[in-house]
Amino acid sequence: MSTPVPYVVELRDVEKQFEEKNILDHVSLQVHPEERLVIMGQSGSGKSTTLRLVLGILYPDAGQVFFKQFEIGRLSRRKLQQVRRQIGMVYQYSALLSSRTVRDNVALPLEELSDMTAKEIDRVVDEKLEMVGMKDSKDLMPSELSGGMRKRVSLARALVMEPELILFDEPTAGLDPVISSVIDELIINLTEQQKVTSIIVTHEMASAFRVGTRMAMLYQGKIIEDAPTEEFKKSQNPVVRQFLSGSTEGPILEDSEDAIATK
Repeated sequence: MSTPVPYVVELRDVEKQFEEKNILDHVSLQVHPEERLVIMGQSGSGKSTTLRLVLGILYPDAGQVFFKQFEIGRLSRRKLQQVRRQIGMVYQYSALLSSRTVRDNVALPLEELSDMTAKEIDRVVDEKLEMVGMKDSKDLMPSELSGGMRKRVSLARALVMEPELILFDEPTAGLDPVISSVIDELIINLTEQQKVTSIIVTHEMASAFRVGTRMAMLYQGKIIEDAPTEEFKKSQNPVVRQFLSGSTEGPILEDSEDAIATK
């Protein structure tokens, strides 16, 4: 019998640079099965970069990225495509194709990556749309949907391949507080029902604390805090405390152009 893999995702000593700027600097991170890990940090801190590394859209300059037992950077193109079938992605702006109906957007991964018949695809699409409360909207175009409805469709599309992992990039960005809460509850309920592991990138505090079972913060290329949600709230790290409070006083703005401009 093979030994169970302890982590769904693991970053080992990962480095990533863009134009000589260190985005990730020797980052190590583990994501356990059925966990909802929230990654937070300032804009440009490497949150979305981390998701792209897990998907194999980007590769680390040094270090290793694993999805279960697979090292992403060592996979052939064909094997990477197989691994990606086990990973769902919910993009910041939903990334729905404007020329296709809700039904066709959700069906797309199944049409491209499975050998299901049209009838089988219809059944799965209906099932996933029902899970997110959008079954009656399957003939609508994305332009006919509100922001919250587009997020729901994007979530249904991420679920159609029955993934083990779902990546969320700013899932409540641009939504009002009530709709944000609805999307958060949907993420919690669906990931628990489907026993899915998830990584959520966000800078919205209310959403982060509602959804996350664990939280990690990136700052200046490093993970400066990594703890279960309730412990994270009590962090004594001055950077974390300032980020959570939104205060202009503290180490985050010191010597930055923004701070200088306000003096």
